[in-house]
Amino acid sequence: MPHATWQDFETLESYIAKEQSLHPQSQGIFSNLLRRIGLASKVIMSKSQKAGLLGVLGTHGSINVQGETQQKLDVLANEVLKDTFRWMNSVSCLASEEEDDVMHLPERTEGDHRYIVMFDPLDGSSNIDANVSVGTIFSIHRCKSLQGPPPMSDFLQKGTEQVAAGYILYGPSTIFVYTTGHGVHGFTLDPVIGEYVLSHEDMHIPDVCKCFSANDSNYPTWDAGTQRFADHVRYSREGRYAKTTSRYIGSMVGDLHRNLLYGGVFLYPAEAATGQGKLRLLYEAAPLAMIYEQAGGAASTGRQRILDIQPDELHQRVPLIIGTKAEVELYERMVAQ
Repeated sequence: MPHATWQDFETLESYIAKEQSLHPQSQGIFSNLLRRIGLASKVIMSKSQKAGLLGVLGTHGSINVQGETQQKLDVLANEVLKDTFRWMNSVSCLASEEEDDVMHLPERTEGDHRYIVMFDPLDGSSNIDANVSVGTIFSIHRCKSLQGPPPMSDFLQKGTEQVAAGYILYGPSTIFVYTTGHGVHGFTLDPVIGEYVLSHEDMHIPDVCKCFSANDSNYPTWDAGTQRFADHVRYSREGRYAKTTSRYIGSMVGDLHRNLLYGGVFLYPAEAATGQGKLRLLYEAAPLAMIYEQAGGAASTGRQRILDIQPDELHQRVPLIIGTKAEVELYERMVAQ
């Protein structure tokens, strides 16, 4: 049997074009937006792979709005994404985990801007120095206000109102995973032809709990319900958890991509003392929740579905429990006890 050639493969470009053809009224604006994210990810991938050679390892020496020390690659990835969208009339504004406030893009044709793009430029960037996988997370919303700069309410939309969400994982291979609300699809970058090739069509999380992903050093700070859940999943001898293993990279995109493929649950719960979560709702939790729900999983704070949360502020933080439905629902029952 002859080997398949790259012409036999479905690329991100051709897949987007095929999806667009199903909507005769489409002008290709949204499709072009996804293509541009794909292009930006190639630039970020190239920079991250050569980080040591380019002198962009380590900290930048500044603190972002989250109170976190910025890595040099955080700043670089943030600039790449900003430059990617700056010329596109279809994008009205940007919001980034690394920026204090929203970014209104200049020279927009009146009435043409339609979308707001939010992103975490480089999740897990502190792991770059150790050559550990990192990722980019993005979320796209429609502008509700088509006259003038969008008000803050256009940014503070529920996760259910996202028109697309996705992530790019920079690891041994670079993988682009996205959803537009009609399933989840993954594309692997072929470095020879420079194209993303369809490798994971219509992804579904397996209904097994193979992986338990959490920072165990935080166990003493968790509430009693979270501790009960963690103990049950890790130490229970019942069939579903007999072969569950602890797997925690510390780079959330890497952890969630693995769990999406193998089945499992990821926890970053609130601290019992403060009741506060750590992960950003708009840049991390909501887009990843959309992906997981489209793949048959679930995402919750433990008391509320992530996609139902009405944001109060741009950099709002939430607890996140995300994975197979069975484990997320079990967690919710245990914290309610």
